[in-house]
Amino acid sequence: MGGKAPSHKHPHQQIAYISKGRVKFRIEDREWICKEGDSLYVPPEAEHEVEALEDDSIVVDIFSPQREDFVE
Repeated sequence: MGGKAPSHKHPHQQIAYISKGRVKFRIEDREWICKEGDSLYVPPEAEHEVEALEDDSIVVDIFSPQREDFVE
């Protein structure tokens, strides 16, 4: 299938919006299958991972505060 972000955590709040496809999210000990149009909140320091279930899936992530490691 598509890409995978392995289990990790960070101090940022995160909102993920699925703009295309289907993805599986795990946050701590819960899992969700999300589809186009769904959104999900990841609290700060929550261990989480995501896996695309369709090759053409697109997830838009919003972080607060801004993730400096993602800015050039």
